[in-house]
Amino acid sequence: MKSIERFTGLLGLVLMAAFLLPYILKLPQMDITLILLGGLGLSIYDYFTSGKDD
Repeated sequence: MKSIERFTGLLGLVLMAAFLLPYILKLPQMDITLILLGGLGLSIYDYFTSGKDD
């Protein structure tokens, strides 16, 4: 993966985490919090696994 693609992917990941973090910290319902954490975890996993060269 090129460095600019890596940087923009990381920037998008940080922005998404910054958007979801207040909801994750403030929501009283555990089920919605787990769904948000799962979505964030999947995007982190995708970021680290999509950069592998063939």
